[in-house]
Amino acid sequence: MLMPPPKGAPPKAFALETLSRLPLADAFYGLWAYLAPDDVLAELFAQHRGRCYQDKLSFAELVGVLADAVTRYHGSGRRAITKALQRQQLSCRHRAVYGKLARLPLPLAEAFLSGLTARLQPLFPAGLYRTGLPVSLAGLAVVVLDGKKIKKAAKRLLATRGQPGRLYGGKVLAAYLPADGLVVAMAADPDGEANDIRLVPRVLPLARAAVAGPRLWVADRQFGDLIQPGRFAEQGDHFLIRYRRVVSFTADPARPALAGVDAAGRPFTQEWGWLGAEGDRRRRRYYVRRVTLRRPGREDVVVVTDLLDEAAYPAGDLLAAYLARWQVENVFQAITEVFELRHLIGCAPQATTFQASLCLVIYNALQVLRGYATQAAPEPMAVEALSAEQLFTDLHEELVSVHRTLTPEELLRALCRPGNAEELKGRLGALLGRAWTPAWRKAINKKPRPHQPKAKRSGAHTSVHKVLQRAKRQQEKTTPASSP
Repeated sequence: MLMPPPKGAPPKAFALETLSRLPLADAFYGLWAYLAPDDVLAELFAQHRGRCYQDKLSFAELVGVLADAVTRYHGSGRRAITKALQRQQLSCRHRAVYGKLARLPLPLAEAFLSGLTARLQPLFPAGLYRTGLPVSLAGLAVVVLDGKKIKKAAKRLLATRGQPGRLYGGKVLAAYLPADGLVVAMAADPDGEANDIRLVPRVLPLARAAVAGPRLWVADRQFGDLIQPGRFAEQGDHFLIRYRRVVSFTADPARPALAGVDAAGRPFTQEWGWLGAEGDRRRRRYYVRRVTLRRPGREDVVVVTDLLDEAAYPAGDLLAAYLARWQVENVFQAITEVFELRHLIGCAPQATTFQASLCLVIYNALQVLRGYATQAAPEPMAVEALSAEQLFTDLHEELVSVHRTLTPEELLRALCRPGNAEELKGRLGALLGRAWTPAWRKAINKKPRPHQPKAKRSGAHTSVHKVLQRAKRQQEKTTPASSP
């Protein structure tokens, strides 16, 4: 993003005055300098690089130019690379950046998100929660799992040229904390059409390392088979999964069903019993509680959980926790539309996956700034009442303004680099207090439209990974065997 400042040169008064009028840019660069310094990025690369290596272009340089593309150039990698070359901030040519991005291994993209988010979490303002979860779940860390396929991959690779239909890049399965509004871990697959289930064994250890237990795993119906609940229940954890109708449920005749209403006055019923057919040996492991919420005019919500005590964990609280799962969809929408994941910088599956990881890190950093902006509001307000999109719009304008006004050397001399996390937290609070504006408040929709299911789209689609694998197999068939 920025090179180290020259030594011994004091900042100019003009640069200090300019930066004082752009507090959001000052806050973001201070946060990023603490979050992703060169030594931290070099260590991540050394641990997870696989067969990838560094020559002239370092991993820190690559991350810097990609972050500039996301925050300053509306996702345009070419424009970010061109500007970096003009300012002599890159030690290579255009093609090397795209080539290195395409070769980054998937474990590096996973570690990039989890490693930097772990450095970010202690900076989040204490006492602020994006989502107030029920009191009965206070002893559990609620973790939402959901997958995202990376769409709109460009057909620039030789094997993909002329491919009909839409192309997907990679696939990620994210672990999201609704209380904090942060994505703390992800698992990646090169095939954008891969089922989320394939990534569960990979994402659970990463998420457990990031979130202290016991945890409550919240997931959609595709995770409701007879294998995933057992994985979720390991290490003293629990699960809350939408019921999958193809999995049989046998009610316990010794425990009658109970009825009730949730906070919105909608009726629900709760039953106890076993998941799985009578002849399935796994059935005895899954004695669960099934809660069915009736929603007039919409599909019923049916969830199963291993939290069997209805007094300790009321059914209404479990339904509220499950219905908060939709927030992860807002995260995916934000990184796609606000952070321009719809404009993919690279074509290879590894490139698209790393860009998704970078967008999630920047999203998390913005949530920290959003928290301090909430604290700086003139009257108490919830974090959710402040628009992250409007905050990022102002941040983008200030980043563009500061680079139009100052040279990189002048900016680096003027930037203040706090020595530790406590100093940075105090500085972020002061800067967001100066930057506060009522325009960051979310608009309230006083006439919400009724929910409409998404229309199904027709047309062919596949993933870049599958096209490349098919081309590789075809080449192996047509290449004559070498003579002895």
